[in-house]
Amino acid sequence: MVTGRSIRTTALLAVAGLLAACSSSGGDGGAASGTSEGRALPPCPVAALDQATQPVEVVVWHSIQAKGKDTFDELAARYNASQSRVRVRMENVAATDEELLQAFERAVPSRQLPALFVANDTMTQTMVDSGVVLPAQSCVDATGYDLTPLSPTVRAYYTLDGVLWAASANPGSVLVFYNKDHFRRAGLDPEKPPATLAELRSDAEAIKRAGIVDTPFVHEVASYKTEFWLTGAHAPIVDNDNGRAAPASRGALADGSSTQDLFTWFRDMKADGLLQPIPVRVGGGIDQYLAMATQKASMIVESSSGATSVEAFLSGNLSGAAVGADGVGDVSGLDIGAGALPGLQAPGRTQMGGPAWFIMSTQPPEVQAAAWDFMTFMNGAEAQTKLLTGASYLPYRTAVADSPEAQAFFDGSLAGGWLRIANQQVSEIDPAFPGPLIGPYDQVRLALRDGLAAVLFDDRPPADAVRDTDTAIDDALRQYGKGGF
Repeated sequence: MVTGRSIRTTALLAVAGLLAACSSSGGDGGAASGTSEGRALPPCPVAALDQATQPVEVVVWHSIQAKGKDTFDELAARYNASQSRVRVRMENVAATDEELLQAFERAVPSRQLPALFVANDTMTQTMVDSGVVLPAQSCVDATGYDLTPLSPTVRAYYTLDGVLWAASANPGSVLVFYNKDHFRRAGLDPEKPPATLAELRSDAEAIKRAGIVDTPFVHEVASYKTEFWLTGAHAPIVDNDNGRAAPASRGALADGSSTQDLFTWFRDMKADGLLQPIPVRVGGGIDQYLAMATQKASMIVESSSGATSVEAFLSGNLSGAAVGADGVGDVSGLDIGAGALPGLQAPGRTQMGGPAWFIMSTQPPEVQAAAWDFMTFMNGAEAQTKLLTGASYLPYRTAVADSPEAQAFFDGSLAGGWLRIANQQVSEIDPAFPGPLIGPYDQVRLALRDGLAAVLFDDRPPADAVRDTDTAIDDALRQYGKGGF
């Protein structure tokens, strides 16, 4: 789900046609200095909005594309129309997570920041260490805001030392997508996606044996997928309880067998002609999607967050040219299914993904208060439902998934069916092990990417690649520890 991060942008997901393809919370009227587990927090100036004499502008920076961008814009317009005190303006300042992080880092020294920053899920520690974020916990404490309707797993992911930092979140997950027609022709059950990596290999062998495609599994070597597999197997990437008990000080991949098992599985898949690995390209690539769209591959593991964009692409409501995939041709005949992420041992075991919203403390008090007011709208049932049905983001407000609108969406659309699986997968994440907390997350992701790439493109033995990756993580953590943000 930086996804560099890397949960892929929705534009890239739509690109190849891969997969077949509230109201505002009232404050208590005063700026309060909250505490959480004994820790003093900066004040959330909630009273400042009431004291504003003209509409307060809230600028939001994000990098969301395609249907996600359209949904953000629509919700901002709805919020603006619902009241007269605040005017939200969405600014799409980057096309990728990497560019977004760079824009943030450039703006921090001068404090020329927006009111709200929509960061990818790997940026949490960076947001905290930057010194420019107002913790959401401050506003929760100041207003008595009820957090219980919001997913405990998602909240756990964005909580450090008992302090919730993200004011809202748009969860996502990772699924396996597969060509049902290829499964049928290979004698496989088209309604039974692979549940484990062993089953994925078995299905790929059957498809190859039937002569349907040469390399049934196409895989972009993006590090977030590697990470999701490891977290799903409860395998830490760094020490100190994956960086949550204390700041991470070293890599922990070699502490168990999961990383070597995963790298070995990939090595053997390629050696046996079952895998087409795709290197990660700066700014994102589409080769893996094109392989599925042109039926040169049968299975792919990717983010769930592009589901509605993909469905729009397949139905003709989003052109390939509009997202940089002109010439793909007619994809309407593809019959694509989805399943939970095939795990190392069990299906559907993964970690948190997707963007989160952070309030910038560098803005005047009335802007901070207005940003919080908008966040309560975005956490409400109306906005959460629209984020699900329009942008493929899973509900942060858990009851939304059981609402009649969500159930109709899950039952009545291709994208909805996929997202039902993804939502179930996120609901089963262990809140005690939701994913790592790492300062130099972008560098750790590069190390993970390079480790698997060395196995697949340079024939590096898996055990050596794991050690090399840990060494690179150690170096990144050491350098970050010297200077922090």
